[in-house]
Amino acid sequence: MRIIAAIQRGLPSQSKGELRREIMELAWPAIIENLLVMSVGIADTAMVGRLGPASLAGVDLANRFVMFALAIFSAILIGTTAVVARSIGAGDQKTANQALRQALIMVMGLAVPLVIPGTIFARKAIGFMMVLQESPDLSVISAGTDYLQITVPFMLFALLMMTINSCLRGAGDTRTPMVVTGISNVVNIIGNFLLIFGIGPFPAMGVAGAAWATNLARIVGAVLVVRAVYGGRGRLSLSIHERFRIDFGLMRRILRIGFPAAIEQGLMRSAQLVYSIIVAGMDTVSIAAHAVALTAESISFMPGAGFSLAATTLVGQNMGAGDPDRAELSGYESGNMATLIMSAMGILFFSFPKFFVGLFSKDPEVVELASQCLRLVAISQPALAWVMTIAGGLRGVGDTRWVMVITVLGFWGVRVTLAYALAVSAGLGLIGAWIAMVVDLFTRAILLALRFRQGGWKELEV
Repeated sequence: MRIIAAIQRGLPSQSKGELRREIMELAWPAIIENLLVMSVGIADTAMVGRLGPASLAGVDLANRFVMFALAIFSAILIGTTAVVARSIGAGDQKTANQALRQALIMVMGLAVPLVIPGTIFARKAIGFMMVLQESPDLSVISAGTDYLQITVPFMLFALLMMTINSCLRGAGDTRTPMVVTGISNVVNIIGNFLLIFGIGPFPAMGVAGAAWATNLARIVGAVLVVRAVYGGRGRLSLSIHERFRIDFGLMRRILRIGFPAAIEQGLMRSAQLVYSIIVAGMDTVSIAAHAVALTAESISFMPGAGFSLAATTLVGQNMGAGDPDRAELSGYESGNMATLIMSAMGILFFSFPKFFVGLFSKDPEVVELASQCLRLVAISQPALAWVMTIAGGLRGVGDTRWVMVITVLGFWGVRVTLAYALAVSAGLGLIGAWIAMVVDLFTRAILLALRFRQGGWKELEV
């Protein structure tokens, strides 16, 4: 194995042990954070799922559309994370703080004008998602529209939390985002319980209740994360006495790194949107089963996201400190640790699929179809681990162009194309779409590993 050989040529075993401990120190809070996010996703899906397949399908389509819309902010978030990581690695906290300020200026300046049209055209957005259905289920459209119209105006709070959390992670502070996310998610779960079904004095609001619970959680999270950076005790700290002045030079630096990532995210999210449209062109059971299977698979995302963050931070900081060999080893070790854990999750998914999907739906048709999908994606967990960690490492060092090329090739060249061929043309339905997903993950894992091993990212200037 060439990758293993490359690892063995790295640092001495003692240094590797220290590096693994450093990776775990960064990864475990992010893993816990993603566990908390996952628990909310589970709670949301399980509670909304009790309202029926139509409500579950509508909320899922609404969230797919929101994820597509958020892609336009990726240039700022990814670019700022890389600049913060490099600056902290070089001991330049002033630039790291200033990068956070510029990120907030750009994100809020871009988000405010998008809120009104996002609310007004919510119904058209959900209808567009179901364009391939000959007779769209109006109850699905109604549920998705209600959810979008209520949540879109409060996306400003979500973006504020996302921006500050991204910068904190780039600075190596993964604990603060973990705590903030944990509190926010507890608020979301309690809000769901009270507002979806109506407990005590609270009315039963159904899908609208889930939306208002999400809004409340976003407000709480935004308040907490703002307080964290204005406390003056962390690796990043802002002061109320300092004005938010535009620094065009630093903005250009952030966007130069982030622009390829924005193209990547935009094309990836648009591919995911088309992929979702292909799925939404099927029946309501297939849409609901797709949502359930994805939520069940998200259990494995938590270690992947944690080790991806560790790779992003350590590869970026070690390059900032002038140590490319340790940066390379950080990426490999993060990938190996993620693969070990996520492969174990894949075995569980394959062996007990109905247990996992049964957490979110009791509809027998949904459970059966979602179980088949989960078994399929179980075999791709090692590939997903490498995709998440190696892409994270390359972004941390600013090599966003190659990540963009590989992501676009995987999503558009493999996932969307093959999904249409198998699901629609060959008539395999949802199973065909999930086969395409598995092939895409293995394709990107191989290409990203080759790029990281080639080492051209070590020569980049950030």
